[in-house]
Amino acid sequence: MEKMMKAAFLERFHEPLVLRNVPVPEPGPGEVLIKVRGCGLCPTDLHIREGRIASIRPPYIPGHEVAGTVEALGEGVTGHPLGEHVVVGIDVVCGTCDMCRRGMEHLCRNRVRIGFERNGGQAEYCCVPAECLVPIRADIPLDEACIIPDAVACMYHAIKDVGSVRPGDRILIYGAGSLGIQGVQIAKTIGAHVTVAGRTQAKLDASREAGADALINTREEDLEAESARLTGGLGFDVIFDMIGIQETIDRLLHLTRPAGKLVLVGYAAETFSVNTQETVVKEKQILGIRGSTRQNLRDCVRLVEEGILKPYIYKKYPLEEINTALGELEHLTNVGRVTLSMP
Repeated sequence: MEKMMKAAFLERFHEPLVLRNVPVPEPGPGEVLIKVRGCGLCPTDLHIREGRIASIRPPYIPGHEVAGTVEALGEGVTGHPLGEHVVVGIDVVCGTCDMCRRGMEHLCRNRVRIGFERNGGQAEYCCVPAECLVPIRADIPLDEACIIPDAVACMYHAIKDVGSVRPGDRILIYGAGSLGIQGVQIAKTIGAHVTVAGRTQAKLDASREAGADALINTREEDLEAESARLTGGLGFDVIFDMIGIQETIDRLLHLTRPAGKLVLVGYAAETFSVNTQETVVKEKQILGIRGSTRQNLRDCVRLVEEGILKPYIYKKYPLEEINTALGELEHLTNVGRVTLSMP
């Protein structure tokens, strides 16, 4: 008898996901069958549901933050024992293009992504290429570790690689959400002075618990005045914009010190314009980030295993309640990442 599994399908854009019973997939050559134990939910999952990502072709199974145990091996796979605990890198890359050869495989010209162009982890089982797996110690909860490939590693790449944050830097994380809270922890491991700005006090409180040195509640305090007070009027060395709209880019560019960096993590707007005098005359840099490298993922797993980072989870839902969980993200009621937990 064919083994069956529960899976959440995006059948049509702009509609709730549908839970279906379907056959468990079989791993092909070079692939591994993962018993999914945790799958993180991301605002990008809302963009996918609403048809904002052109490469998505329903019906399919979303879910790009995946962790679980090795259930079966496809032809030619070695080095991953059955039962091994793993997190799953998102990008399936060619390894031969110019970006891959530079060690920037997250920008591979031929990449496809788990949970985007191929089925993901919002299911009881998921087939992934063995090259995407990073083992993780068995005592780390997998329904927390699942957010490492995106929410944690993305901020690690933004802060360490793109922002080049150094000890003593004064940084601002604008947007106290699920990525911002992870970012606080990462920046503190480097030795930066971290300010977090946001509109929701519960999220700011969580940022404080994660190690933030200063908070700005933008509903109650003047962002410009508080930023000047905290930096002695000099501006922040590096600012991370978690929103990515014209208004935030304008405001934050002015709060960046001369020769400082404004890193765009959020991408709510398709286009934006900038003040060239503010950018050119003061030699400010506006930088984008996308995802993370495989080395970033390995580094973050090591930091979690060593207890230096802890994935911050707000709430865990069973797979059957996936649409309720997505509703948390849609209505901005989540304080930190929401995950699907599959025992």
